[in-house]
Amino acid sequence: MLVDRMADSIYKEGIITDEEREIIRFGLESLEGNLLGIVLTLTVGICFKQAGEALLLWLLLFPLRKNAGGYHAATKTGCLFASAVILIMAFMFSAVFEHTMIFYGICALVAGCVIWVMAPVDNPSKKLDAVEYKVYRRRTRIALGIEGVVFGLALYFKWEMAVRSICMTFFIVSVSLFMGVTKFTISSKLERHR
Repeated sequence: MLVDRMADSIYKEGIITDEEREIIRFGLESLEGNLLGIVLTLTVGICFKQAGEALLLWLLLFPLRKNAGGYHAATKTGCLFASAVILIMAFMFSAVFEHTMIFYGICALVAGCVIWVMAPVDNPSKKLDAVEYKVYRRRTRIALGIEGVVFGLALYFKWEMAVRSICMTFFIVSVSLFMGVTKFTISSKLERHR
């Protein structure tokens, strides 16, 4: 894996200590994931001739998704595949159908309510304790509130690109939360039956 080779190379050159190698590896892995996310989002956006929406979508999605939690695939390939499918669904829905501002408003309101109620969602490999739950819930609601205000302004001023991007952001996060809850529930039931 490239991240491991980079961290090992930095360690062998004496730039970092053995204890710092794991921290550097984690940071490089996070950077790699973020870059893959940007590339995937822009690629899908370009395919649907919505590059501007794709860039704005990623900027809006990052703080919400990071704090709200939701579905996490077992492997990086699974994560990439699930992300691609959800992104394609969001862009397809936005590009294929003609929508009014009222329609986008209703969709964003419903998805926003789902996020408000459900977030944050645990993941089977990393369950949140009470303090983490409160912190992530507050962060999610702050990000959701800010993006909700921007959405309201975009609706008022008829900034279609921003309206579509925020609506897609809320859709993606709400789907991810539903998938995360489903996966967590199934994993918990399987654990109890063992």
